[in-house]
Amino acid sequence: MQAVIIAGGLGTRLRPLTFKRPKALVPLLNRPQVLHILDRLPKEVDEVFVAVNYMYDRVRQFFRETDLGRSVEVIEEKEPLGTAGAVKNVGSRLDGTFAVYNGDVVDSLDFSALLAFHRKRRGLATIALFEVEDPSPFGVVEMDDGRVNRFVEKPTKGEAPSRLVSAGRYLFEPEVLDRIPAARAVSMEREVFPALAGKDLFGFPFTGYWSDAGTLESYLRAASILLAHGGAGVDPAADTSRASIEPPVLIPESCSVAGRVGPNVVFGGGCRIEDAVVDNSTLFDRAQVESRASVTDSIIGAGSVIGRGATVEASIIADGERVGEGKRVLGYQGQRSAA
Repeated sequence: MQAVIIAGGLGTRLRPLTFKRPKALVPLLNRPQVLHILDRLPKEVDEVFVAVNYMYDRVRQFFRETDLGRSVEVIEEKEPLGTAGAVKNVGSRLDGTFAVYNGDVVDSLDFSALLAFHRKRRGLATIALFEVEDPSPFGVVEMDDGRVNRFVEKPTKGEAPSRLVSAGRYLFEPEVLDRIPAARAVSMEREVFPALAGKDLFGFPFTGYWSDAGTLESYLRAASILLAHGGAGVDPAADTSRASIEPPVLIPESCSVAGRVGPNVVFGGGCRIEDAVVDNSTLFDRAQVESRASVTDSIIGAGSVIGRGATVEASIIADGERVGEGKRVLGYQGQRSAA
């Protein structure tokens, strides 16, 4: 069986981390995001196409160097084609029922159950659905006995037809490709799904966990979900003798940690924490937090330094950036002077 992973976005909401790496390769629990998707695909999905526009060469090189036990081919979009156009661009390579996965989502979806539902309903398309408290940022369905009668992309707050949102996981029959115009950007959510609704589109609600990882808030939520579902651990070789640790956390062997750490903290390789406080945050490889500093609700880029006594909250710090001694950084994103 074949699958298409849509991974072509610019990752603007995770900048500056995506200035130097494509969003598909942004680390999540110290593994590129796209690998969390591939990890959960069953063996029967033996051929995967990764649709990429931004930093295509970087993604192609990554998969050339990574053996995943199945065929993975990176397909270039010369121009951004949108969520449906990216699938159409791969259309000549697709044969039979195929899956489409958004590239920035983690979930507990049972693929086999989704496939069984799709085959039973015999529609052209099936969307995996997850119930959320606030559906307004997502594509929302109105559904009757499994059939999607209406699909509304990002409804006005309070006007959503339900709380069931598209989870970014789909199964399609090849005929869906005929519904997607060629040679232009096409939105799955604004054009294709609304056109299929009422007859050929079905919805498969699932429970467990689901989160996208495309913004600071959702990235940290995705990290906390993965920590809670088997991703946490403290390597015995890590130096944590002077640390107070509140699980769940992920600390590799090459880290040196002192101070108060956790919950929901991920350290990359070679991180050094010097009698500091780190809470609900991810630090990429070789990041440092100096004494009396604190990091909360943030992502700290590779090789960055949070200076002595500094405070970082709800921010994304670029790779190699330094936050000066005693500085306070709130809601900061990018390489500019911290006030």
